[in-house]
Amino acid sequence: MRGGLAPGDAVPTEEELVSEFQVGRSALREGVKVLAGKGLLESRTSAGTRVRPRESWNLLDPDVLTWRFSPDPSPDDVVALASLRVALEPGAARLAAESASSGQRGAISVAMARLWATVDDPDAFIEADLAFHRAVFAAANNDLLLYIHDVISVALGAIRPLHTHSAGHNRETLPGHERVAVAVRHGHHRKAEAAMREIVEVARDDALRQIR
Repeated sequence: MRGGLAPGDAVPTEEELVSEFQVGRSALREGVKVLAGKGLLESRTSAGTRVRPRESWNLLDPDVLTWRFSPDPSPDDVVALASLRVALEPGAARLAAESASSGQRGAISVAMARLWATVDDPDAFIEADLAFHRAVFAAANNDLLLYIHDVISVALGAIRPLHTHSAGHNRETLPGHERVAVAVRHGHHRKAEAAMREIVEVARDDALRQIR
């Protein structure tokens, strides 16, 4: 995941790995089997075990996401995830404004109140921010969209500190979140979409500044 072995590179031999990690051969082989199942490695009798091309990796596998984004995602990975948010979240907010139930609108309002309550505590604010955005996805009433959000939640949590880094900055983001909550509550889908787009585009800009 970190690029130490490039696609096509051979993995060290079984003997080398057993010696390096001080594990039994059966455990090592099971590890290779797991990585192969996630699309990262392939083993051939004549060629040994090699790294597969990145497009073959199961990028939405929870383990792969964890290895990719925690604890230190690469700049390219941060950009990829921030851009995915730009692609997905405005649409989720629009759908939420169109289809949210009264209970789901209430859940977004509760999440919004928690954002205000935790603004002076960056760690608590990150948790509240993640909960707010999930509440919007849940209110979109699209099981595929919510599934995608939940799958990538590990990665989302890993990059949040890049743009949720100070109480002053967090306070500046609250009016935008409030606009999303109000728009969803009143069923204004275009306003919800536009407000969420502003949030995620600013977040992407913040992340880019932090990694440069």
